[in-house]
This record gives sequence, structure tokens and C-alpha cells, in this order.
Amino acid sequence: MANPLRGEASFKAGEANFTLVFDINTFCALEDETGLGVSDLIDQVQAKPSFKLLRSIFCAGLQTHHPRTTIGEAGEIMSDAGLETLQKALSSALQAAMPAPDAVAGKSAEGKARKVRKQPEAGTGSSS
Repeated sequence: MANPLRGEASFKAGEANFTLVFDINTFCALEDETGLGVSDLIDQVQAKPSFKLLRSIFCAGLQTHHPRTTIGEAGEIMSDAGLETLQKALSSALQAAMPAPDAVAGKSAEGKARKVRKQPEAGTGSSS
């Protein structure tokens, strides 16, 4: 079962179940393969991505739970799953992988501010 809090989403293609994972390792592999940083990848996906880019993203996302999946097999899985299923799975996994703006601003998922340890000020204390 997919863990949406870790950038995972499951989907069905034909009779088989698959799980996409978008974590740090996945994004690094995609950067190596495509030459695009994470924000550029997201921009490309939200615009009008090519099938070649989508296939690369899906193949990278499958590697955690389906490590022997080749780029060609990823394309076959995409064809078997259908466009609507692919969009839902990709969207769910990418949204789960990216923290919400509130979380980045110092709030937890419950909307409560995280406690931040105060750093000592420079120059305070004694020097004996």
C-alpha cells in the first residue's frame, strides 16, 4: 500500500498494481536523466509535457517498488493504465512529495507552529 506522506501513490494497470515513489533519490535520478531540476520538472508536467518526459518520470517513480522496470516497460504500463489513471497517480505522488507552503513556513500538518530552538546570539557568554 502506498504511503502518501512519502510521495507515494498506487495505481492499477491491466491486472497489476504499481506504486510510484517520488523521493530525493527519484528526483536526483530524474535530474541526471533529464537535466531538469525539480521545479523545472514540475513546471514541465503542469504545462504540456511530452510523452517522452512523462515516461521518464513514470519509470523513475516506479524504481523504488519495481526496480527492474525499463523505460520501455514503463511506457507499456502507462498504455495499460490509461491517461486518466496516470494523471491521478502522478498528481497524487508529486503533491505528496512536495511539502505544502504552510509546512515550509514552519507549521505542522495540523496547522500548529513547530517549536524552533532558539540559537544563541553571537558574542554572548563569557570567555575565561
